[in-house]
Amino acid sequence: MTDSEKWAIWTLGVVALTTAAYFIFVAVRGHVPAAMSVFALTALVALPKAGHRSWRSLDERERGIAHKALETSWRAGWLMAIALSLIIWRAKGWDMAFALPMWKVLLAIWWLGTLMLAVRSVATLVLYRRGSNA
Repeated sequence: MTDSEKWAIWTLGVVALTTAAYFIFVAVRGHVPAAMSVFALTALVALPKAGHRSWRSLDERERGIAHKALETSWRAGWLMAIALSLIIWRAKGWDMAFALPMWKVLLAIWWLGTLMLAVRSVATLVLYRRGSNA
């Protein structure tokens, strides 16, 4: 198992921990803006040494897999942003203005980042499992 695969598994664990902690916090406390503090757990992604590897220490295959996984995560983030804007457009209409509390904007950004971490990790694991033609 490569360091990149170990990082991907660690990151999926951090995403699962963050998601579970968020919903537990909301269920126990019931205060959604305060529950955003659990997203600080995503900083645990930086702990493993594998996450600190430089691009120079990766071979061509690993670099290609890392690039494809990162590209996939950005595409997923872009699709989520488009879907969110279409949902808002459908709910409010094209010419409607609405006020949005800042904590809701930040919450959407945190969920987007968490989604992108999860997609990047899954894409890394899938591309490594494909074999040498990844």
